[in-house]
Amino acid sequence: AAACRLRALAGRLRPLFRTRRLCFKLFSTNANANSDSSHSDSDFTVWTELDKREEADKVKLAHFLTELSEMADARQRMVEKPSLLKKAGLMLHNELNPNAVRRLIEYLRDTRGIIDQRTFKNILHQAHVLISSSPNISLIPHPRKNETVSIIGDLHGDLDDLLKILDHLGIPSKENVLVFNGDFVDRGKHGTEVLAVILALKVVFPEYVFLNRGNHEDASISRAYGFYDEVMAKYGSPKIYDDITRMFASLPLCAIIQDRAFVVHGGVPRTDGTTIHHVGAIARRTHLQTFCVAAERGKTGSQTSRQVIEDLMWSDPDPYVRGHNTSTSRGAGCRYGPLAVKQWLKSLGSPTLKTLVRSHECVENGYDVIDCGEGYKLWTVFSASNYAGGWNQGAVLVFSEEGDPEPFTYDTNLPISNSGRESKKHKKLLELITKYKHHLELQFRKIADEHGRVSESTWVKVMYAELGLNLSFKSFEECQASMKNGRIDYQMFLDLMQEYISPGHQHSRALSAIFSILDENGDGLVTFEEFKKGVELLNHRLPHGQQFDAENLFLLLDKDQSGYVEYTELNDAVLS
Repeated sequence: AAACRLRALAGRLRPLFRTRRLCFKLFSTNANANSDSSHSDSDFTVWTELDKREEADKVKLAHFLTELSEMADARQRMVEKPSLLKKAGLMLHNELNPNAVRRLIEYLRDTRGIIDQRTFKNILHQAHVLISSSPNISLIPHPRKNETVSIIGDLHGDLDDLLKILDHLGIPSKENVLVFNGDFVDRGKHGTEVLAVILALKVVFPEYVFLNRGNHEDASISRAYGFYDEVMAKYGSPKIYDDITRMFASLPLCAIIQDRAFVVHGGVPRTDGTTIHHVGAIARRTHLQTFCVAAERGKTGSQTSRQVIEDLMWSDPDPYVRGHNTSTSRGAGCRYGPLAVKQWLKSLGSPTLKTLVRSHECVENGYDVIDCGEGYKLWTVFSASNYAGGWNQGAVLVFSEEGDPEPFTYDTNLPISNSGRESKKHKKLLELITKYKHHLELQFRKIADEHGRVSESTWVKVMYAELGLNLSFKSFEECQASMKNGRIDYQMFLDLMQEYISPGHQHSRALSAIFSILDENGDGLVTFEEFKKGVELLNHRLPHGQQFDAENLFLLLDKDQSGYVEYTELNDAVLS
């Protein structure tokens, strides 16, 4: 059916592109013959509109390839070179016990080696059986005197950070409860090892270790961000990856520290009337994905459950939002404000439960806190330091008998220099502005004067509205020429941004990696079904309204209308 639709659509499009050339000839002939001007104007309008359409197609392809390149880069960064992977790895012959866990930790500290496949599968199996029998909501006793409950945020495969945390906190016990708040894998190079340690701790200390699901504990997301590639590089087994994703789907959705805090990876449900009882009743193990696809949104039944899971896993706080706002740069979840936090915490029924702890978002100091009023607070904790080559601290939040949680911060990876940091930050900023150039143009056009200029304060407001960043125009040295008589020529500014970014270079640098994302079976030909799956993976990284139409893009890439995209066609699109 998809192939029929493609052929039909191709049949409708081909005449349009032939018409573009004919219109140009017709316009030239009419102009030379001094024929009726209105007829000539009409022909010229058609020609220019088709020219714009062709240009718009190029822009779509460039945007699509840029996003694919970013996803490919993320996957490539996190897999060790094959020469660095030990083929044997640690084998634990005996059943899991405290000594085996200590041996596992010390082995990884000393060697950074991999774990024997049989040992890894044994840990995974035992943890899966245990986790599957857990409720959706983990209930954690209120810490008493000399007891603590520690919340560990995103680790993303960073083994050094996990070892640092365990060195500081110690082995789990009644006095030392640990809560791992999701996103154990992806982006880092040691996702399997981090996962093995966390699962082994859960198996050996089930009453003192709690795991929450994050948005990367997801069959599609962990494939898109590289964990699948890591598993295949180390174990060469798609079945192990499938077993892991089934375990991911069995993870609890959130936790409650009795009378103290609600702990969740992302945020609170957006739907009015959703209660903690609804969360507790979700058939979580049936949801391998943590997000809704477009066709599911607004439906009832199991898809309502998926929407709640998406909000719990994907959402972000925004102090400027009163309740909920479905507009989000992540492409899933929502933004929620202090009022939504208070309403949710009050609905839990305990007058002393006034704290929400979440992770999901990299923050510079490793933790952040928003005062929601009336004694209610929202904390963010992120435990991967210098995340993805950045410059943030990692943190853990430690609850004791009374008061706010106490942050423990650290930095395990060597951060880049100040100059390198600023350079990298600026480059990312230029790429972001270029990526959203069209959206910025639309907003500036609405408020610019007759010369296409805006005041510096207006420029700041538009950049914040579209990008969510407080920027200073003076920090863009390469664009100071766009300042004219104290006002900014917005089009010149955006064009100068474009000059400093070379999409073609970015695309060609990772072209083979891009193609491998689309070519699922590795036969060198991307069918429409393979292409559609790749686009769906990519769309989950993007905000609503900026997602790609697989059918349209496939037609643009499949130049010879063969029904599949070859490597050379992708390369031509990059270079065109």
